[in-house]
Amino acid sequence: MDAGTGRIRLLLCEPRHIYAATLARRLRALDFVVAVAYSDSAAVEELRCGDPDVVMVSVGADGARLATLDRLRQVAHVGVVALTDAEITPLLPRETVPAVSDVALIITRIRRALRHADVGAESVQNNGAVTLRTIGDLVVDVKAHRVHLSGSTLALTRTEFCILAALSTCPNEPLTWRQLEEIVWGTAGGRSRAALGVHVGKLRRKLGEDPSSPRYLHTVRGVGYFLGC
Repeated sequence: MDAGTGRIRLLLCEPRHIYAATLARRLRALDFVVAVAYSDSAAVEELRCGDPDVVMVSVGADGARLATLDRLRQVAHVGVVALTDAEITPLLPRETVPAVSDVALIITRIRRALRHADVGAESVQNNGAVTLRTIGDLVVDVKAHRVHLSGSTLALTRTEFCILAALSTCPNEPLTWRQLEEIVWGTAGGRSRAALGVHVGKLRRKLGEDPSSPRYLHTVRGVGYFLGC
């Protein structure tokens, strides 16, 4: 937080100057303190020298800048928000006021990123490594390789458990399809995004999720998935 005002400090990584200027203006109007980085190297430098509370990464159309998202995740020790062009575009026109729903979405994503360290109560540790992760009524027991929902044990496949375990490491922060594919199958797995989607669909059914209004397993359009409630 900004020491003088208590406002949230946000680092915006957006290479398109017009997009960056307009989006930064919108965010400042919402009372965020905004710094802009137009390149990956500038964003990394700002992370090292500055002290942002949240990093917002524009991943472009169809996730064209997912490599940037991956790189910044490796060096950022704060919440990261990935925004697609579909989410950014409604905020851009200078002559109109953005819809309340579009603004609310951005604010919700930012505040979710701020809370991500607190939302999954990580209560059991083994040699410093968290083995029990709790998100709402969902408990991922990494050591026992089990998942419990509202006290009941879910019958999951190895792949389904692996997806949940990966997502539970950073509640409310999305992992990209590429990251999940590498975690589940390895860099040489050769599986497709569609294959991952099939497993996520089965996992959602076991969680009792409504895909149009999920409680736990959420999709970030053009990016990947996150686990939160």
